[in-house]
Amino acid sequence: MTGRLAILIACLSLSGCATTFRDRGWLDRQLHDRIGFSTCGRSRDALPSDVRLEDGVDEAEVVSVALCRNPALRAELTRIDAALATLDEARRPANPQLSMMGPIGPITAVATLLVPLESLWQMPNRTEAAARDADVAGEAVLMRALDLVRDARLLHVELGLAADRAEVRAELARIAAEIARIASVRASVGEVSPLEERVLAADARTSADASDLAHTEAVMARARLVATLAVDDTPGSSLRAMFSTDVATPPGLRELIGFARVARPDARSAELAISAATARAGWERSRIVNLGALVETQWGQPAGPALRLGGRADLPIFNQNQGGVGRAEAEVERATAQHEMVARTVIMEVTLAHARFEQATRSRQRFETEVLPALDAALEMATHGFETGDQPFLIVLDVQRRAGEARLRRAELIAEQRRALAELERAIGARLQSAAQVASRARAERGSP
Repeated sequence: MTGRLAILIACLSLSGCATTFRDRGWLDRQLHDRIGFSTCGRSRDALPSDVRLEDGVDEAEVVSVALCRNPALRAELTRIDAALATLDEARRPANPQLSMMGPIGPITAVATLLVPLESLWQMPNRTEAAARDADVAGEAVLMRALDLVRDARLLHVELGLAADRAEVRAELARIAAEIARIASVRASVGEVSPLEERVLAADARTSADASDLAHTEAVMARARLVATLAVDDTPGSSLRAMFSTDVATPPGLRELIGFARVARPDARSAELAISAATARAGWERSRIVNLGALVETQWGQPAGPALRLGGRADLPIFNQNQGGVGRAEAEVERATAQHEMVARTVIMEVTLAHARFEQATRSRQRFETEVLPALDAALEMATHGFETGDQPFLIVLDVQRRAGEARLRRAELIAEQRRALAELERAIGARLQSAAQVASRARAERGSP
């Protein structure tokens, strides 16, 4: 009883006993530690000072702009503000109630003051529940921000791939048209059969259509990125993606799962939800008895104002808040089950993302070490044969077409590797180079080894 009284006094002196650091400042610090960028607070009118869209955007610029300007994330940020407002409300005791009555017989006036007392001993559990709810909201918004970072990176990859695909398809269409032209000339002198001429002409038309489609896909990819970044763009603008072909190498799967278990915001949010539900269950149990202190003053008495003291109490005979307690206990059970589900989901997502990245890396390495050298050698042989008169120009063009297709395939493999990396870093909740530090800090905050 003494300990609870001390807690109550502390709550009253500080206008609430539970504090939370999961405000917008906390969110920005978390994002900076995990990915190296943060939101721009409540300012959304201008681009980050170091971003210039006119000369193209790299991955870092895309992430920076998305965190600053994305409307969906700005909407999510208000969840933090609302949760903190609810916490502030929970910290405050219930207001006293004052009632006044006019003259009744010889009594000129009556004033009654009702002071609810139940809010005082209910305050610790109510505040604890609101504080944990605020923490859950902060972690949920952090996870949404990481989802946005992943989405922005994927759209940046798609824009770069679409631009490469449009360029290569245009070149392939030019080569196919040249092959069809040469075939038509040779067919006129009987060196190429009419069937072959028609096949090559159809191939040229197909390549031209593929080029048009690739151009349209580039326009669509840019539109999707512009919408996510919430920036102004016109069809003729120079917004384009730039990225390096170098990709970081992740640690082993077991280590990545260990990072994700402690660093993933949704895992922490599910854990905090259990604490919030448990606190609400305690709050509901404390609401079985409601007490109030009454102070009544009467004016107009012959002996002067009269003061009477009394109390008010709900008699828990029929309703002992069984419904509220039952719902709260069910919420604890639900939160516990969801925590287990999230924990298993984290392991699955990290495992799948790691497998996808490993496969993409192997495919790219095989292509660059085995396929590309063979095609480069074939192109060199065909060019040399044409120069010496041993090979016709059609062979050279055909090898050039295959080399263009190989170039496109390499761009697709690089894009797939970067997609897999974005998914993997979202799955662990941080960039690879920051994961160990973020996980260590999270363990320290939880007091775990």
